Amino acid sequence: MTWIQTVDMNVVRDAQHSNGAPTIEGTGIRVKEIAEAYEHSGYSPDEITQLYPDLSLGDVHRALAYYYDHITDFRSANSASA
Repeated sequence: MTWIQTVDMNVVRDAQHSNGAPTIEGTGIRVKEIAEAYEHSGYSPDEITQLYPDLSLGDVHRALAYYYDHITDFRSANSASA
């Protein structure tokens, strides 16, 4: 049985893919990857859609909104893996 949880608009967690990390539905692209491209690499949302052609501009903004709404979770996960 496949377990997929929609956690926010177009953001899902699937235990079968990406180790259950939040991804953009139907793409397998992790929210964390989008946030890293934006925060750490300095890409604009438009540029991120060029890096990930399966994403719309709205997908990128939803991923960033999800990331910033859950930033404490993302940062604590990063420090735990360090």
